[in-house]
Amino acid sequence: MLGVNDFIKNVEESDDRYICYNLGKDIRIFNYVIEDEELSNIEIYISSNVHLGSIINEIIRYIAWFNQCETELRTYYENELHEKVYDTWFDDIEVYNARFTFNSADDYGATISCGDQIIPDHTLEIDFEKEEVADIRLNG
Repeated sequence: MLGVNDFIKNVEESDDRYICYNLGKDIRIFNYVIEDEELSNIEIYISSNVHLGSIINEIIRYIAWFNQCETELRTYYENELHEKVYDTWFDDIEVYNARFTFNSADDYGATISCGDQIIPDHTLEIDFEKEEVADIRLNG
């Protein structure tokens, strides 16, 4: 489980509005394990008005939710892209990078860039507003 010490401040990506953190511990998104050098592709932006310690539990819960969002993602994907997914589709998604943004404990979202086997020549950019899929864009 993640803890405050696993969040590493990224000074280069931080600015007056947001403090950016990378992770120093492996995580799983869509059943894809992100580890080692791939961890630099995970960016967590927290409003400079919010202290990391005050919302750490919400951040950890939200990151963990991405392993449990198969139904939401599958439904949105099939309805919006009009592509039927196969049984193990969620397990086969490859995550390239993820950007989480927290303006407060109640105002957060994420953008996940990933690839799948259904549309293999495109990158999927999936926007989330809290625990709902807001948009899927195809790049490629």
